[in-house]
Amino acid sequence: MTAEKYVREVGKLLKCRTAKKREIKKQLLEEINSAVGKGQSLDEVLGRMGIPWDFANHYNDQFDKEEKKAAKREKTWKVWGIILSFLLIIAIAAYWKLPKFSDIGESSVFDETQVRAQAEGIIRFYSEDNFHSVTECMDENMKTVINAATLQYMKTQVSEDFGELVSFDEMDTAEAVQDGKKYAVVQVQVSYENVSVFYTITFDEELKLAGFYIK
Repeated sequence: MTAEKYVREVGKLLKCRTAKKREIKKQLLEEINSAVGKGQSLDEVLGRMGIPWDFANHYNDQFDKEEKKAAKREKTWKVWGIILSFLLIIAIAAYWKLPKFSDIGESSVFDETQVRAQAEGIIRFYSEDNFHSVTECMDENMKTVINAATLQYMKTQVSEDFGELVSFDEMDTAEAVQDGKKYAVVQVQVSYENVSVFYTITFDEELKLAGFYIK
């Protein structure tokens, strides 16, 4: 074992404040180097001092209650510092994962009129049970998880009979940025003869359907 490693091991076992540990470790290393410099072998010096556990406990027994309490408080704050740092990292990661919304009218990617028209066209396909045409508007990721049968099932879960499409109520649009990618999001209430349906539709930058939700 080197002198430096011995001192580090002692430092880990000391029950005092960091500043006090630093002072003791510095003094201990100087004493070891001084003894070696006077002709003693390192093994002889460390053997006389004993194992790090015993040497550290020699100091620990001399620390008063205030020093030990201060060390405990310092350790507690360090633990909380680690926890808070970890939580901060998680919060930052979660923030990055969450979509950031902005006015689509200010978008450099999407034309609001085109987005509205595309959404209205998909809703008309869906209203007419033309599920195949809806799937043709999807991006590749959507096609892997939703097919015509899925779209039909989703519709029956809202109502067995929508009836004829009556009107589109106010349509809200926004641009969303998630994981560095931009999307157009449309939300609209559509009135039918027998039911009112709320649509949330998401498009990628190519105006391909990237998300479709109804309730």
